[in-house]
Amino acid sequence: MVKSILTYLFSTILAIGLLYWAFSSSHLEWEDIYQTLQQADYRWVSLAIFISLLSHWLRALRWQQLLGALHHHPGVTRTLSAVLIGYFANFIVPRMGEVSRCGSLTKTAGIPFEKSFGTVITERVVDLLCLLILVGLVFFVGWEPIQQNLFPHFQVPSLPIWIGLGLTGMGTLFILWRKRELVAETWTKFASSSKIGKIIDGWLSGIISIKDLENPFLFIIYTLGIWIAYFANTYILLLAFPASMHLGMDAGLIVLVLGTFGMATPTQGGIGAYHKLVAAALVFYHIPLKEATVLATFFHGTQMATILFFGGLSFILTLFLPKINLTNGK
Repeated sequence: MVKSILTYLFSTILAIGLLYWAFSSSHLEWEDIYQTLQQADYRWVSLAIFISLLSHWLRALRWQQLLGALHHHPGVTRTLSAVLIGYFANFIVPRMGEVSRCGSLTKTAGIPFEKSFGTVITERVVDLLCLLILVGLVFFVGWEPIQQNLFPHFQVPSLPIWIGLGLTGMGTLFILWRKRELVAETWTKFASSSKIGKIIDGWLSGIISIKDLENPFLFIIYTLGIWIAYFANTYILLLAFPASMHLGMDAGLIVLVLGTFGMATPTQGGIGAYHKLVAAALVFYHIPLKEATVLATFFHGTQMATILFFGGLSFILTLFLPKINLTNGK
């Protein structure tokens, strides 16, 4: 109990500290936020909110795929409510989202907590892989602003070096394939004796388990849909403001990636970290720090308001949903 209280106090203090840092370093005042609210094109904002809800619906459909592999079919209403409650919980207590969404399905659908929690871990592993792919894509499509701001003296390697690296990579893969039995044996020993190895092996097992789904292709489609919706939500919010409406899709991608890292920090809903990282991304594109921080505050506020409203409604809904049979969701 004491540990939980101390953890919550730490995350709260961290959130307040990061938010203060973001606001004070940009000399942001409430009047700046008010003026930005007046400038926003709320047609774009409304569309962004709709797409945000669409991403949650796709996440619920994807989660149903994993639950279905365990012969549990809670239905879209209960699954979507659980997803929204999970996001709602993260804005109250960091890292409580996974526990809350699984607890919700235990209450409304009778699904054992440990089983649904295992599917959430698989989801997290898949999303982490998607995020890593996006990080690589960010360096590919948004290299110019990143290089100018972070690595101004870096020189791109010449073509012969790239060819040499490619041939080296292909040669390494060929050797690993020829020695695959030895590699497998070495990996098994590493995964069984090392803590890091066990974690990585668990991630790999989670990803490989997708092949056992009834429709793995549909799971992949839902995953792509979720991340496309995340990107569309971010880019459309950029279009809603005069200061950022001229930015291209590469800017939307960088904002999405840094914003995702911000939301992953151990604070309530990524408060503070999201503001600082997204503002830094916008500064890459020569938006003044004050305006960038205002935009980051609005983006985060939009997500927060959406989650608190619909997550709160979902929580109320679960109070009235009758508990269903383990295998016959409606």
